[in-house]
This record gives sequence, structure tokens and C-alpha cells, in this order.
Amino acid sequence: MIIPPVSIHRNIWFTLLTACLILGGGLFILHHVPAAKKDMVATAFLGDIIITFPVAYYLLLMRPLKLKKRSLFLVTSCCLAVAYFVLPAHQQGYIERIKKLTMFAELGLLIYAVSKIKRINAIYKQLKVAEPYNPYLLRKSMVEILGDSIGIKLMASEIGMLKLGLMPFGKKDEISPAATSYSIHKDAGYIALFSIFMFACFAELIGLHLLIAHYSNTAAIIISILTVYGIVIIVGDLAAIIKKPVLVLPDKLILRTGIRWVADVERGNILSVEKLRTGFEPDKDTFSGGILKSSINICFTFALPVSVERVYSKTVSVTKIVMTVDDADKLIAELS
Repeated sequence: MIIPPVSIHRNIWFTLLTACLILGGGLFILHHVPAAKKDMVATAFLGDIIITFPVAYYLLLMRPLKLKKRSLFLVTSCCLAVAYFVLPAHQQGYIERIKKLTMFAELGLLIYAVSKIKRINAIYKQLKVAEPYNPYLLRKSMVEILGDSIGIKLMASEIGMLKLGLMPFGKKDEISPAATSYSIHKDAGYIALFSIFMFACFAELIGLHLLIAHYSNTAAIIISILTVYGIVIIVGDLAAIIKKPVLVLPDKLILRTGIRWVADVERGNILSVEKLRTGFEPDKDTFSGGILKSSINICFTFALPVSVERVYSKTVSVTKIVMTVDDADKLIAELS
């Protein structure tokens, strides 16, 4: 049975909501109960973290999406790590005993992961030669070695975004001398918008941290770490947009918006390229890939359907792509 993408996204959000409710609700109750009942509440909180959430993960994600059984072990290990940092010292003793029982399994998993890295790297290098402009080569190489599961794809996507976010000033992708590149962020004013958004994020981060720290330093640190993680992902998105422009090659056209999506199009398959008219409304066979919804300015129409790969979603097949391109007139003239 194939699960609709909407159901997949809904289950992911329900799982995240469950995690937030368990962690936020547990910390709130733990810091507001009388001292005489705190130990009992902490033990119940421990049970929610290492039992209730893994069960929710199994029911909402693992079983419906047919994920590998080892993913449940990884989730449980992460839950133990979170419990160790947020619970009082008495419950940490329980966690240490549980960790001893899982130590050998964790060691075996680590050895397994290390043994796969070399094979993933080899596949990645092969794909880099065959598809030098595809931003999802790490995901493809991980899927080939570790299996085609939603968990592996999400992990690979996150690693790719983190790499760009942590090293935003690294060198750009090498481009063939025969290629013409077209940026996509200048006319949309995306860098200015990004700067305003980042300023707001840092201001909110400081205020939220101080507010939550009044009730729980541990919760404030965890939320701050998650916020910083989100900021790194956003920085990675901007870095990809700047480093990965649209490319026109002698035999093909590489359409992409950073690492968000990519389409490798044969030039002979291009039916028409035109600037968008006022009031344009995309139909069901049109993929809208603008850097901002309000900034799309060019439409590509194809004779045969084109596959569009996306960072966090399934590949789609379309006959039209609308997006943002700087110097759209120059691009149209080159493709005419």
C-alpha cells in the first residue's frame, strides 16, 4: 500500500507534536509539583520519554512507513540521551543502568555505520562524475547503500543542509567553461529579506531563552539549540541559492533553486520559454519553484514531462516549471 504524501507529512508533524508535548509538559509539571511528589513525577516523566515516545514513533512513523527496525533503536538511544540531561540525578541512575544494557548494541551499530561510510563515499564519487550538478548526490548514495526509506532520505537531506549552513563561505561548485550561469536571488531582494529575518530570529532567540530559563535552564538550552539548528538550516538554504545558479549547457538546462529542488532538462525537450504575464495561475502540471512566491518571472514549457527532485519531498513529474531567474530576458534569448 502506498501512503499519500499528505499522510506522511501529517504523521511526521504528529510525531514532533508528541515529542514537544512530552518534553514541554513534563518539564513544566516537574518544576511545579510539590517537592514530596517530584521523585514520583520524574519517574513517570522518564517513562514517557523512553517508552511513550518510542511507541508513538513506532505507531506513527515506523509501521506506516515500513522503516528499518534499527531506527527504533536509534530513537530510543536519543530519548535516553535527552532524559539524562533533563531529569534529576536520581533518575539519571536508572538511565545509566539502561545504557549498560544497550552498550553492546550501540557499539555494534557504530561499527556497522563506520563500515558503510566508505561504500557511501565511493558511490558518491561515481555519481559526482555522472551528475555533477545534482545537489542530492549524498542522498542517492546513502539510499543505494542503506535503503530507500523516508528516514534515510531525511537524514541525508539534513546533512546536506547542515554542510552548507556550517560552511556557507566555501567554494562554489565547479562549472564547465561551456556553461552559462544565471543567479536567482538578486532581483527578488532575497539577501535583504534574509538579513531582516535573521535579525528577528536572533532577537526572538534571546528573549525566548531568558523567558524559559526563568522556569527551566535545561529546557531553555534545548530550545535554544533547536533554534540555532533551524538558523543553520536557513543559512544553508541561502548559501545553496547563491552557490547553485541556473545553468545553460550546450545539451541541457539545469534548473534549480539552491538545494530546494533541481530539474535536469534536455534542451531538445524545451518547447518554449517565456516571461510570465500578469495574473498567471499555475495549473496542476506546473511546478512552482520560485525563490519567493511573489518573485516568479519565467515559465519553461516542455514537450515531454520532466522530473523535479525536491529536498524534503518526493520527486514530481511536470510539463511546466515557473521560477525566479535574474536576467530572464538574456536567458530567453540564449535558449531561443
